[in-house]
Amino acid sequence: MKKVLLSALLLMALTSCGKLFSDDPFEQFLAKPSYSPKSGWIWDFSPTVFQMMLSDSEGNDLLDPDFEGNWLDRPVVGTFEGKTYEGIATKAALPEPQTKMYLAIIKGFYIYSLDYTYTDQYILNFGELDSADKWDSDLVIDWPDGTRDVIRVQHAFRWMLNGYPEFYTGFKLNGEPVEGNIIYLQK
Repeated sequence: MKKVLLSALLLMALTSCGKLFSDDPFEQFLAKPSYSPKSGWIWDFSPTVFQMMLSDSEGNDLLDPDFEGNWLDRPVVGTFEGKTYEGIATKAALPEPQTKMYLAIIKGFYIYSLDYTYTDQYILNFGELDSADKWDSDLVIDWPDGTRDVIRVQHAFRWMLNGYPEFYTGFKLNGEPVEGNIIYLQK
């Protein structure tokens, strides 16, 4: 009887730790335990945002208003979590919530001017997703040239033993992992 019980416990331990030994970094992160937040602290997290740079085969920025062949007035359609988002807004056109607490709201596609970016190229954003939530979802984008891309966001949050937050955010473009936080697309 002891052998059966010991074998059952060993089997449970090995199968529950399987995600720790996974090749998928998102699964590894999810397998880690979560604890309690640091007592007496108030936490406010930046939202998770898809960031994309679009260029044509010659390296021209498809989001640059000064480029004659830009896509700013052409239809871009994205579907995320069953909802469809159409068109591209500029930063000035986005509604600002009337609150002191930052609320992550999925606004669809939007572009900040170069004054807000850290590159010499315009960045197409999609979001914003609440970073305190777990996300394992696809953004399906139909581009003006008739092509389609699927971008998967995998995001999770947990409290570490010391009471501080830890995040994992990863993106996959058409099933392939993306290095860094910006997704580079050539059309």
